[in-house]
Amino acid sequence: MKKVALLSVSDRTGLSELAQALHARGYTLLATSGTGKALKEAGVPWTSVESYTGLAELLDGRVKTLHPKIHGGILARRDQPHHLEQMQQAAIDGIDIVVVNLYPFLTYVNSEKAANPEEMTELVDVGGPTMIRAAAKNHRFVLPLIDPADYASAISFLDASPSNADPFPLEFRRKLAAKVFGTLSEYDGTIGRYFAGLGGEAAERTKFPASCALALEKSAELRYGENPHQEAAVYKVRGSTIPLFGGPSWRQLGGKELSYNNMLDFDAAVRLLADLPQERISVAILKHLNPCGVATAETLKRAIERAKDCDPRSHFGGIVVMNRQVDKESAEEIRGDFAEIVIAPSYAPDALEVLKTSKNLRVIEISNEALSGLEVRTVAGAVLVQEPDIERSRIAHAKLVTPRVPTDDELADLELAWRICGHVKSNAIVLVRDGLLIGVGAGQMSRIDSVELALRKAKTHGHLLNGAVAASDAFFPFPDSVETLAEEGITCVVSPAGARRDEDVKTAAMHKNVSLFFAADRHFRH
Repeated sequence: MKKVALLSVSDRTGLSELAQALHARGYTLLATSGTGKALKEAGVPWTSVESYTGLAELLDGRVKTLHPKIHGGILARRDQPHHLEQMQQAAIDGIDIVVVNLYPFLTYVNSEKAANPEEMTELVDVGGPTMIRAAAKNHRFVLPLIDPADYASAISFLDASPSNADPFPLEFRRKLAAKVFGTLSEYDGTIGRYFAGLGGEAAERTKFPASCALALEKSAELRYGENPHQEAAVYKVRGSTIPLFGGPSWRQLGGKELSYNNMLDFDAAVRLLADLPQERISVAILKHLNPCGVATAETLKRAIERAKDCDPRSHFGGIVVMNRQVDKESAEEIRGDFAEIVIAPSYAPDALEVLKTSKNLRVIEISNEALSGLEVRTVAGAVLVQEPDIERSRIAHAKLVTPRVPTDDELADLELAWRICGHVKSNAIVLVRDGLLIGVGAGQMSRIDSVELALRKAKTHGHLLNGAVAASDAFFPFPDSVETLAEEGITCVVSPAGARRDEDVKTAAMHKNVSLFFAADRHFRH
């Protein structure tokens, strides 16, 4: 029986080797003009789709494979006699292998070419997805090859199989079919997102489309999830019709692989880092997704030392993140205590040597790309989608509502406290003094509980409260929080407005001679 392979590729990687292997095993190679030219250059015999169908390419190549002799040969079920009979009557050859990859829309969607919708439209493939989808649907009889990375496996199966037997196991066929459908989902999702984003008002209206698709590809199985009895894996987004939240690109330079909890901590650290003042050397330490140390200083080593001093009990085993290159002195300071992860934009070679002396310390290098996209979170029976809280209003936009005017140093501390506050689990209270986080009240059921917790932690570690400032992620429902803060020496407070008792809170702050700022936005983090 005649064996036919159809080849139509934009990516020529591995094409010559695959084509030669197929030809050597008796396959007739049916190819489109561009692919045929590459086969000719490789010295591999081929037959053009035009000569097989009897129809020349139409409409500048837009129509060349959309023909019954192509799709009949792909979709025919070999176990159905009437299918085979109809093929014979129509002079249709069965196509056993389809090798297709798509026009490079995904390659150019993030390039300068994306600014030209006319050019991008011409990169939308029609024939390729149609052929490879048909092959994937009929994968029991037709092998669908969309990824050059799978060519070597296909050749190995050909080499290991007798010439009169089906060379490809059903499991392999299903694996390739699944890859096809996943790739097409990514491809179509990216195209949909691109066209939905064209135009100002149109882009705004389609930020949350009525329906959307999400394609994921497993990149690793993890040792376990949040706890050892939970299984877990990490998936990369192959495609989505909505722009999923993303941040800087990163690479791991040393240490064990990242775990499930490490990935969550890494995400929290990157978000906090993006909010720290970039004009100053800044360091943060996180534990269980909450900052337990944040500090600025004149040198990176000193900033790390100060960040550790924020909460000496909690920084052990933390995630250390900073906005400057790590030098050797700073690396030695990090290695002076146990840390799970260190994250920085770059590392001096001698600093990297120091950090790599610990096989357990994960060393991550990140780019300076901005955070963007939408957040997705699963809940019982549904998925929540929202914009990330990355456009946080600054103190300059908050309104001073009491007579006391803060000093420049207090304003700088208040700015830092407000930046940190949105990264603490709600209810959140943050205390800062002299560019140093000195107290955190996180995740309490009432705001006064968070106030009391933040004050207690500051006292426990010997921090000076007199002249410190406080930030709250949401409004104060009662005046008691401001009164308690003032009694311990807090001189400036910022919180969102919006409580029924805002006037009572304001009056309490005036009586205590506290500079009270009301911000327009709250910053819950659940």
